[in-house]
Amino acid sequence: MTDSADPKKQALLKIRNLRISFRRHGADPLEAVKGIDLDLMPGQSMAIVGESGSGKSVTALSLARLLPEPPASITASEFFVGGRDVLKLSPRDLRKLRGKEIAYVFQEPATSLNPVLTVRTQMAEALRLHRPEVKDINAEIVKWLYKVGIVEPEKRLRAYAHELSGGMQQRVMIAMALCCEPALLIADEPTTALDVTIQKQIIDLLTELRSSLGMSVILITHNFAIIRGIADKVAVMFRGRIVETGTTEEVLSNPKHPYTQALIECVPRLGVKQHRLRAIDYASIEAVI
Repeated sequence: MTDSADPKKQALLKIRNLRISFRRHGADPLEAVKGIDLDLMPGQSMAIVGESGSGKSVTALSLARLLPEPPASITASEFFVGGRDVLKLSPRDLRKLRGKEIAYVFQEPATSLNPVLTVRTQMAEALRLHRPEVKDINAEIVKWLYKVGIVEPEKRLRAYAHELSGGMQQRVMIAMALCCEPALLIADEPTTALDVTIQKQIIDLLTELRSSLGMSVILITHNFAIIRGIADKVAVMFRGRIVETGTTEEVLSNPKHPYTQALIECVPRLGVKQHRLRAIDYASIEAVI
C-alpha cells in the first residue's frame, strides 16, 4: 500500500496561505489572519498559542467555515480537511463536516449549552444528525457521559445546564462533541472559565480521551503552562501570523522568537521569584516578522 492510499499517512489538515479578513462599514477590510500554514496528521495534536486578538479563535472557526461570510472572507491556496477542499464544499456538505469531522468545545460551557433543554435532548440532537445508525440513544449518551467522568450519568440525562457545576458543564460539552466520533476536536480555551483544580482535570481528561480514541486535537490557548502532555507540536500566533512552530518540547525548552520567549516568561514557576513581568516589546517583535 502506498503512503497516499493509507489514510493514517494522509494529512487530516493541510492549509496553505490562509487569509481571513472582515468587511467594515466605511473602512478598509480588517485582515485578522495573514497567510498562515497549518498541517496536522491523524491522531496528532497541536496547540495554537497567542494572546487575545492574535487570530487563534478566528483560525479555529474557519476550519469548519463557521464564520459568517460576509462579513468574513476566507481565502487560501490550499484548504483541505480530510482530503476535501473546505472552501468548495456545499452548505449540505459543510453541515456534515461540522460535528462529524470537526467538533468544537468552547470556553464558556454555560453559554454553549441551551438553558431550556436537558442534557439528553441536546446530545440526542447531535446523535440523530451525525450518527443516525445509533438505535439506543439513551445508552449511547450514558456511555459518553461516563467516558468524560460524570458520576451517575443516568441521572444527568434529565439535568439542565444550571443544575450542573462549571466543570460538569464542560464535561457535558466534551461528551456532546465526542459522541459524534469526530476526526478532529478543537478545544478553544476550554479551561478559561474554570478554577485551577478543574482546569487540570479537564486538560487531563482531554489528554486521556485523545490517547484512547486516537483522535486529533487542536488546543487554542494563551497559556503555555497547560500544553505540555496534550500537544505534540505548537504554533505561536502573533497579530494574525504564525511566528514560531515546532514540537512542544523544542518550543518550551528553546524558544527562538522574542514573542514566544515573552509568553513563556509569563508562566508562573514554583521556586522562581519574579518581582515584575517583563513587558512585551511589540515594536521589536514586529521588526522580527
